[in-house]
Amino acid sequence: MNNTIQTSQYSLDEAIIPDKTIELLTGYKIPSKQCKTLREAGIFFIIRRDGRPRTTWAHFNNPLSHRQRMQDTNPTPEPDFGALD
Repeated sequence: MNNTIQTSQYSLDEAIIPDKTIELLTGYKIPSKQCKTLREAGIFFIIRRDGRPRTTWAHFNNPLSHRQRMQDTNPTPEPDFGALD
């Protein structure tokens, strides 16, 4: 039985940020303060059962608040009521 963890299949962006690193990045050891800091920065995270935030480097490096919304390239046609005059 092979119990080794294969990390080569994951890129760095998919890597989950360890608890100690989240402490360093947010400046807080208290999980609720960490969550508040991440939320204010617009970084997507989930809250684990123990109350600690969990996120990936991709979410940290590209926060939702900085992502541009995709423009609708094919808008739904609307009637030109001005043409009826």
